[in-house]
Amino acid sequence: MLGLTTAAMAQASGFDVPKEQKNIKVNKTSYVLKDKTLTPTRRAGSYGNWYNFTAAYEENELLGQTLSGFVNFIQPDTNLYMVYSDGAKLKLGFHIVGTTFDPKDSAFLNKAEVLTRYNPYTVDTLAFTQFYIRQVDQVNVGGKMVDVVDTVYVQYFNITGIKPGGYTLQSNPGVTYRYATPAIDKLSYKSLLNSAAVKTDTLLLTKEFADSMILENGTPKSFIGRTFASTPNVTTRSTNGADGTTNLFAYSVLYRPMIKATLGDTGLAYNGSIVFKKYNMYGLRLGSLDGHDQLITSSNKINNMFVTNFQVRYGQTLFGFLKSYLPGTVFGNTIFFPSAVHITTPNLSNKNVVAGLLGVQVYPNPVATNASADVVFELTAPSAVKAVVTDLNGRAVSATASVNCIAGHNAISVSTQGLSKGIYMVTVESNLGRMSSKLTVN
Repeated sequence: MLGLTTAAMAQASGFDVPKEQKNIKVNKTSYVLKDKTLTPTRRAGSYGNWYNFTAAYEENELLGQTLSGFVNFIQPDTNLYMVYSDGAKLKLGFHIVGTTFDPKDSAFLNKAEVLTRYNPYTVDTLAFTQFYIRQVDQVNVGGKMVDVVDTVYVQYFNITGIKPGGYTLQSNPGVTYRYATPAIDKLSYKSLLNSAAVKTDTLLLTKEFADSMILENGTPKSFIGRTFASTPNVTTRSTNGADGTTNLFAYSVLYRPMIKATLGDTGLAYNGSIVFKKYNMYGLRLGSLDGHDQLITSSNKINNMFVTNFQVRYGQTLFGFLKSYLPGTVFGNTIFFPSAVHITTPNLSNKNVVAGLLGVQVYPNPVATNASADVVFELTAPSAVKAVVTDLNGRAVSATASVNCIAGHNAISVSTQGLSKGIYMVTVESNLGRMSSKLTVN
């Protein structure tokens, strides 16, 4: 069903996180890929900054509420169980975890510049929290004990390897919800690597990189993760057309243990049960909020995480959409992958426009009645600006006061107070020109 904008689906049930996996801490030390020095660049005449979508989303969309953080262990196959304190025995289901990043989202307004589709950028640095629980240091290979080295692959994508898509919910069939994932047809269901990646980093995990698992009477009680950081140096693309997805960036994480689990084995037991065969385990810090949906209706601001979900892969036949990437937005409680990216863009303007007004976009869109939306735009010189909202007959229904704006990136808030549901036009008027964008009120 995924990837088809005409597909209707019932929203998946809430993502219930066992309380044991919420008990996490983060070590102040970081694991830096290949000991590289992480010094994000800021070239003369360019703009660079850190973007953390989860933090921005909490502040702007959740109004300060905090997502519940938890450690989610991933495996290349659905063959390992976790036993929880209430005796429930559940399989580990996520095999790949990743996220799509879009700097055009107005959630970033208070933290960084909101880019337009005209702004290509380079991802200088990527950082997220990982958990490496190491329970086996050596294994017998051909009668000789050798050190265990587990492997993590981090793959990076630009629009050449990203596939935007959409779905509708049976509960709201008139609205298409947007998402983007790596290209499904380039994913190997055997290796779980995607050939459309523009770069792949390989992390070789030895015991020196292991994080701590805190035990109490032999039972896991909490986990200590630490930051992983890499320097992707992946450059996105831009467009002069209407396509708002060309400067998307995505990355995915895959764990491949040296010692594979056998179907039915137990990884960790939180209820004091004896684990007969121990395995090294790798997890990532994710986040969710009970009862909260992140449903994306605009193709100009696609920030969603994705997973490959619950399949027995080794020697089995895969079927249906479950074998491919599943956006975190289809769960009743949306799942987030908190991470931070540092990006650098050569400029914050459209070089194809010599002078004037450009890049007018409205966020969020659609917007609720009796709410407000941000009208984001670029000016090549300072100017007085106002925003006028008109109906489809061209009649003005509201207007902002005129404000003095600077050259560069600007935003004006428009109110939908008293507006009926429907489609409107928002026109930004300035001394440098006029430009309009559609606004849907629902």
